[in-house]
Amino acid sequence: MKLLAIGDFHGKFPEKLKRQIEKEKPELILANGDYTGIDDWRPLLKKMFKAREKGKEIDALDIMGKKKYNNLLKKDYKAGEIILREINKLKIKTFSVFGNGDWYKVFFNDVGKFYEKLIKRLKYIKNINRSKAKFKQLKIAGFGGYLDPDVYFTKKGKSSINDGRESSERRKKRYEKEEKKLMKTMKFKPDILLAHYTPYKCLDKMKTRGFALTGSYMGVSSFNRAIKKYKPALVVCGHMHENQGKQKIGRTLVINPGAACEGKAAFIEFDEKAKKIKGVRFVR
Repeated sequence: MKLLAIGDFHGKFPEKLKRQIEKEKPELILANGDYTGIDDWRPLLKKMFKAREKGKEIDALDIMGKKKYNNLLKKDYKAGEIILREINKLKIKTFSVFGNGDWYKVFFNDVGKFYEKLIKRLKYIKNINRSKAKFKQLKIAGFGGYLDPDVYFTKKGKSSINDGRESSERRKKRYEKEEKKLMKTMKFKPDILLAHYTPYKCLDKMKTRGFALTGSYMGVSSFNRAIKKYKPALVVCGHMHENQGKQKIGRTLVINPGAACEGKAAFIEFDEKAKKIKGVRFVR
């Protein structure tokens, strides 16, 4: 079986990559999220993180003003919607989870627009965020959306996001709650785990220069524990654009296909009967 691992579109789906997918004709697409989160946010995020490193709290609304901020929200939502519709046009069965920046039902989305509603209207895409599915002989678990990476609980991480005692405690409780959800999702012993974040110290080193956390590992160790306990044959993740590649955790092969917005993806040959990976080919 030929699988396509893809994600981190951020509002861009290069035509060259689209044509290659149409030519290759994979049987199943595993999409790890971040359909939105367009480049317009990046200068704002940089300012926000720099301010936090200095102990100040500002957000995009403070920087832009209400009108520009609302217009950017609309542009951001639309960009992700277009990507999802473009994937659907490929007419290939797709299992999807959300990225940390997507429009889905989560504690920081108070605008009321959700991609869950959109995906229900798209014939070829199935949302398996925090749930599970089957495809032929494969069992697949999905666990995407925002998670707190382990680094946020270190002294360096707390300082970088200006995290006080109360917010750190809330973050810790949220982390524990999400790990319980992950373990519950993994109980049916999937062959494949589709996630957005990477496991800890696995394709997760931050290489972007100029930030307090540059050089840090940005993964989530809940995934490591789930992988070691339930031993899926394959994990598809993303989030860390700079770390396209593969790495093993025990017998499990972890693949970060790279960012689709940069024309990157990964084709995987999967023996569904033997539950083994026969080959991985990265689109660079």
